[in-house]
Amino acid sequence: MVSQIAFLYISYFAWGCLVLLPVVKLQEVGQGFYRFFGFAIVSLQTVAVGLAIWMGPAFDDSFQFAARALGVSLFFTLCFTIALRIRIRWFLWTCFGLAVLSGLAGIAFFPWISMNHLIYINHHEIFCLGFAALHAVSSAMLLGAVTLAMMLGHWYLMTPKLSIAPLKRYSAAYILLTVWMALQLVASYFLYTTAEGPDVVSLMNREMIFILFRVAWGLLVPLGMAYPIWATVAMRSTQSATGILYAAMVCTMMGEGMGLYLTLQTGVPF
Repeated sequence: MVSQIAFLYISYFAWGCLVLLPVVKLQEVGQGFYRFFGFAIVSLQTVAVGLAIWMGPAFDDSFQFAARALGVSLFFTLCFTIALRIRIRWFLWTCFGLAVLSGLAGIAFFPWISMNHLIYINHHEIFCLGFAALHAVSSAMLLGAVTLAMMLGHWYLMTPKLSIAPLKRYSAAYILLTVWMALQLVASYFLYTTAEGPDVVSLMNREMIFILFRVAWGLLVPLGMAYPIWATVAMRSTQSATGILYAAMVCTMMGEGMGLYLTLQTGVPF
C-alpha cells in the first residue's frame, strides 16, 4: 500500500500544479515561473512513472494503466514546457490540454476501477467511482493550489513589482478548495456509512485516530489560517503571506497524505 500511496500522492501534486497553473496568466508572472513549474511537474511525473516501473507486478492492472496515462501526461507536459520558448500558441495549449486530460485519467479513473470487472459495473459502483474521482481531483487541486501560492509568494522576492492579483487568485483558490474539501469529507462520511452499512463503520472506527489527525491537521488548521492568508495578501505583505502559506502547505500535505491512506484502507474517500 505504501508504494500505491506514494504513486498517487506524487501524481496528485503534479496534476494539481499543472491544471491550476493557467489561473495566473503567462503574461502576469513571466515565462520563468511557468518553466520552473513545468520542469518541476515533469520531474514529479517521472518519479511516479519510475516508481510504477520499479514496482512492476506489485502494482495491479489499475495502477499500471494509471502509470501509462501519467506517462502520456509526462510527454505532453514536457512538450508544453519546451513550447513556452517557441510561443506557438495553438501548439502550446494543445500540449497543455492533452497533458491535463491524460493526467486526469491517471489520477481520477484508472486507480479506482478494476479493469477486470469494468463491463460488469453496476449503478452503485458507478456512484462510488464518480465520488472517488471527484475526491481525487479535489485533493490534487488543493495540493496544487497551496504549492503554487506558496512558490509565487517566493517569486515576489525576485520580482517585487509583480502585481498582487496573481497571489490573490492562487490564495483564494486554496481557501475555497479547502472549504470544498471539508464539505466533501462530511458528505463522504455520511454517504458511505449509510450506503455501506456496519462493516464500513467498524472499519472507520478502527482508523478513528488517523481520521481525527486527517481532519484536524489537514482541514481545521488550514481553515484557521484562511483569514490570515487573505488579510496579509490583501495588505500586499507577501513575505508574511508566504510564511503562513508555507505552514498551510505542510498541514495540507500531511492531511492529504493521511487522506490517501484512509481512502485505500477503508474504501471511503477521505
